[in-house]
Amino acid sequence: MVMVAVSLVAWLLLLWPFLMKIDANGLTLRLRGITTRLPWESVESLTVMKVGDSWEAPDLEIRLAPGVKLGGRLASKRDGRRVYSLLALNDFTVAPEEVIAGLQRYGGGRVDAQDYLQHRAAKRAVARYVRGDAVQADPHLAEYMAVQRSIEAEERETPLSGDDQDPDSTRNDHGSRD
Repeated sequence: MVMVAVSLVAWLLLLWPFLMKIDANGLTLRLRGITTRLPWESVESLTVMKVGDSWEAPDLEIRLAPGVKLGGRLASKRDGRRVYSLLALNDFTVAPEEVIAGLQRYGGGRVDAQDYLQHRAAKRAVARYVRGDAVQADPHLAEYMAVQRSIEAEERETPLSGDDQDPDSTRNDHGSRD
């Protein structure tokens, strides 16, 4: 009887839907009936990862800050950080490029999907070429790269606060203070 109950619970947990809500404050993930709210500060990266040697069904992987856990999933550890495989991009109800764009819109520089988007863009370019269509820049990859460039530009423009600066950094090239 106990075995039947455990099997039923395990089966129900497998059927429980995955939910991911993305907003300016962070991610809300429901995995196997457990809902976890992750503010963006607790998310170090979201990466589209190749499974094996193929990009056909890449996984979305999340790397969390030290001490942060995600309920409903088992983690692997890399460099002392918990890393979780969330879901294959093909399993979302919207196109993979839309998932990536939504994550990038709010997660900014935490999202790494360039390799995957380049793979998809190359496949589309080859298909256009074979059909005899004009080969053009892929709009999804172009949008991703434009957002990445703006994030990098913002990071370069953000000055360090006075507390974080090295006291010797106010010296000019001749070693004297200005």
